[in-house]
Amino acid sequence: MGMDRGKQPRPANADHALARATSRRSAIDSFIVMDVMNRAAAREAAGHRVIHMEVGQPATPAPLEAREAAKRAIDAGALGYTLALGTEPLRERIARHYREFYRIEIAPERVVVTTGSSASFVLAFLALFDVGARVALPEPGYPCYRHILSALGQLPVSIETNAQTRWMPTAQSIAALADTAAGIDGVLIASPANPTGTMLEPERLAEICQLCDERGIWFISDEIYHGLTYTGAADTALAHSDEAIVINSFSKYFSMTGWRVGWMIVPERLVRSVERLAQNLYIAPPAISQVAALAAFDARPELHANKAVYARNRELL
Repeated sequence: MGMDRGKQPRPANADHALARATSRRSAIDSFIVMDVMNRAAAREAAGHRVIHMEVGQPATPAPLEAREAAKRAIDAGALGYTLALGTEPLRERIARHYREFYRIEIAPERVVVTTGSSASFVLAFLALFDVGARVALPEPGYPCYRHILSALGQLPVSIETNAQTRWMPTAQSIAALADTAAGIDGVLIASPANPTGTMLEPERLAEICQLCDERGIWFISDEIYHGLTYTGAADTALAHSDEAIVINSFSKYFSMTGWRVGWMIVPERLVRSVERLAQNLYIAPPAISQVAALAAFDARPELHANKAVYARNRELL
């Protein structure tokens, strides 16, 4: 007899398929900025005019020097894998940047070029913290820090801030968390901060670095908005501790968000650990983006002009 075509047998593994679930670590909150960006793109596709204030990127393009260098590299044709830690010329130029702008000597070997600063955070969290580690973050703050930590099985711990502390942690507030029974394994602070825009004063940054060094707490300094300050220069954590992990990017001051290229400075003893992780997770940062990033350092006049535009916008607000 023929099989009843209206009653097809269920596959033998159907019950197993229905029982499958995604991992707990994937159940993190969305980065709402990107959800809003999706909605904005849909409105634009439908013919509406949209003023984009949802995502943190400059309205200016990558500097001309960077774009021209990328064109030349494309015409040259050789854009394969680079070293996992980035090209030597770019690492050397980033080290020189610290000498020129902060008067700090950084060995190029300590520079790690990454696929945007986002990859820097993943590499830092994996290199420094095991599952269950507790990492202190100021509130309010950039939400992706806690989402990445959660996805890696680590525990974000809030540091409450207020107007009196200029929306920044103090050494005392960090020490209070370190003195609890659970303690903390690390601290991450962005200065200038997102979303508040406030900075750590050099004296407070020095106190926090000293506290972390004395207590054996890893300190990660997000310095992605350096170069875009208006009432004084930003201080780098590297001026106060060789143990600090500094993260920066070409996205903000250098106006290169879509190129996805950033960097981190790590203590010499961490370089190989980070390199092994970078090799396996990312192979290498994008070659074309590294070419453009190297050239962007020669675009200071254009970048200063961009900053003047932002300053006018700041006055309007």
